[in-house]
Amino acid sequence: MPLTQVSFAVEATPAAVRGARHRISAAVRSWAGQYDDELRFRLELVASELLTNGLVHAGGPLTVEVTLEHDLVVIGVLDGGTALPRPRAAGTDDERGRGLALTEALCLFQGAEHTATGKRCWAVLATASAPGPAAEDTPGSAQDGAAPDVARWSLTTAGQRLLAHLSPATPGHGEPCP
Repeated sequence: MPLTQVSFAVEATPAAVRGARHRISAAVRSWAGQYDDELRFRLELVASELLTNGLVHAGGPLTVEVTLEHDLVVIGVLDGGTALPRPRAAGTDDERGRGLALTEALCLFQGAEHTATGKRCWAVLATASAPGPAAEDTPGSAQDGAAPDVARWSLTTAGQRLLAHLSPATPGHGEPCP
């Protein structure tokens, strides 16, 4: 599948966030074809969290970037704020503080980075279920009585290209960003 990409500006208002969320969903649907309700839910919730983060914490105009490469959707939101999102514990009655946890739970991976004019928060979602080993075939699975292993990632050539697209400012291969 060829690289498919769109970028657009959004006002930092609740109504504009709602419209941008639907525009993101419509773009992905037009590129990937029909997709199930679960992907639509994850896509719109993650987009809403990224956009709302920019609205609440940075104000000012936002720029949305959406890319579909292979079976992965990358959503990026750029804003003028310089403070990167930080996880925090949310109390039972708190109205804020769950966005990063929600985004992390719904995405393959997500992050934030400084840009020349502020920051970029991004998330990657799969448009299709990724095949993987069955739990009973995984060493350390609950079946043999041991605690399950943490997820393991292998990086393909396509994955390296995607990561280079996500973080072109990464200082070097394998080096953490400052």
